[in-house]
Amino acid sequence: MSKVKDVMTTNLTTCKSSDDLASLAKQMRDEDVGFVPIAEGDKYVGVVTDRDIVVKGLAKGSAGEIKASDVMTEKIITGYPDMEVEEAARLMQEHQIKRLLIVESDKIKGVITLGDIGYQGIDEAAAGIVREVSKGNGNN
Repeated sequence: MSKVKDVMTTNLTTCKSSDDLASLAKQMRDEDVGFVPIAEGDKYVGVVTDRDIVVKGLAKGSAGEIKASDVMTEKIITGYPDMEVEEAARLMQEHQIKRLLIVESDKIKGVITLGDIGYQGIDEAAAGIVREVSKGNGNN
């Protein structure tokens, strides 16, 4: 069985909770991602998705005025590097999320996505997660 650390993306760039949404959106565009972990120092404090920027942020005002802390999700479902990929897939399905932040001692180590799971040949698990996420309001 594969471990999360073997398939996760590790080269994540983080933002600060004081960064404005315009900066986050530019970073997402430049890195072609829809998810940015928010950290203070080396400790994670939340995440912001592209959907958070649009639905929670732009509805409040200008992207240059709204801060990450205004829209970030603070209660984050996380995994750990040594967990089995299948366990991560079950966790993502249970919580209806597309991305699972991987942490160790509150430090960000990476992220595992549906694509990472599908790439590892766990297509049925990835398909199950997609079905569950599309039913609910999971926004990670």
